[in-house]
Amino acid sequence: TVRAREAVTVTAKVSETVQRVHFQSGQEVARGAPLVTLSGQQQEAALAAAEAALKEAEQLYARQSTLAGQQLIARASLDTQRAARDAARAQVAQIRANLSDRVIRAPFAGVLGIRQVSPGALVTPGTVIATLDDVSRVYVDFPLPERAIAGAGEGQAVTATTTAWPGRSFDGTVSTVAARIDEGSRAATVRADFPNPDRALKPGMLMEVR
Repeated sequence: TVRAREAVTVTAKVSETVQRVHFQSGQEVARGAPLVTLSGQQQEAALAAAEAALKEAEQLYARQSTLAGQQLIARASLDTQRAARDAARAQVAQIRANLSDRVIRAPFAGVLGIRQVSPGALVTPGTVIATLDDVSRVYVDFPLPERAIAGAGEGQAVTATTTAWPGRSFDGTVSTVAARIDEGSRAATVRADFPNPDRALKPGMLMEVR
């Protein structure tokens, strides 16, 4: 069975309305490319308020630091204001992190599947946005009988064919032989690595391996 080198189902982390969709079905994307932007108006307003509170806390801390240096206020008052400033900084960082969750990005370069959301749709954690597969190279997992295990090893040449491409063969190499043998079938799973520059091999295809 053909498997993508990397594969993931892209989902949302938060419950929010889709503001923009940045991709089309079947599109190739780079790592970090924005896929979907979710609405974040409440978070943006909260960030503005938190940044204003942080600015005020930093200014007050700077004034009290000067007064403490002149021994005009107690050191404990300066420590209290420092804690308030640090809390305000943490609040700003938290809101910025929440805002970053509103932009869903590709975790690696690959090909997107069929788009499952539209602008205006409400998504929740677990809502499928699309699949993403890196198929520049693919793996083919196949069972090897117990009697043939002694002759199998990393780096061996593998040739595979599929009914999807009659008359064409694909060359790969063994990358891994499973550490365990299945007790039911008495076979070990072998994984072969195949270059796939033209994207001819797709995850889920059935291959015959030699």
